[in-house]
Amino acid sequence: MGRQKRYPDAEKSINAFYASVSEAYNHPGADEKSRDGRKPQALLAEEFGISRLKVRKILITTGDVEYPETKRIQELIARGMKKQDVCEHLNMAISTLNSFLPYEKGVYNLADVSIYSESSRIYRERRAAVLALQSDPAPYKLWHCACLFTGYPFVTSGPGDQAGVKFRYEVRAAGDTDERQYARSDAEGFGDELLIIRIAGGKQEKRIDRGSLEDALNTVLALRKRGEEITDPEQLNMEGARYIFSMFKRFGVV
Repeated sequence: MGRQKRYPDAEKSINAFYASVSEAYNHPGADEKSRDGRKPQALLAEEFGISRLKVRKILITTGDVEYPETKRIQELIARGMKKQDVCEHLNMAISTLNSFLPYEKGVYNLADVSIYSESSRIYRERRAAVLALQSDPAPYKLWHCACLFTGYPFVTSGPGDQAGVKFRYEVRAAGDTDERQYARSDAEGFGDELLIIRIAGGKQEKRIDRGSLEDALNTVLALRKRGEEITDPEQLNMEGARYIFSMFKRFGVV
């Protein structure tokens, strides 16, 4: 009897991960769009916890980006030239050459497969939660969405030096705080408070409780009902608005 493969669905997991990166690239949040309307590769690297080089190779593999170097290298290889010969012909290091080529099918580090599989799962859960919140902006759906986005790289928007601050947040574990009772809570294991952390320096900046998020959501819904356009954190009229506003933009609430 042959030895069972450690990752019998490795190829499927890798392809699903590539598809997740591709989808995130083509469907950025409102505050994440570059000039071409796509999500910057640097932000993709932070979201999925991989290097920028891997992001680029994945997007080359999925056909989302094209570089003149890629086409030229592939043409020379198709003529029968070996990679080392191509490097000499183009005066290019082998590492640079490989960075412009797509991943080869079946060539990957098996130790990364489970990590990629988990990243794809988290991406799909986040996307589903965002769509559910957009279709029905209920408070418990907002909190579920917030919990799923723990660790996600956000960027603040607003006037002056309040804009462009990169942050992430953690959610306190259940039982760590004096929690209020909520009618519906689909975020099992999570408490009711966000710990805002600046990415630069890792400094904890602020605490925002679940009730504040719900108050902000009610404000947004009231403004919507009056037909007002929501374009500025100050419209939330609350402490921590610049962080909440950035979250709401990513969730599609504003």
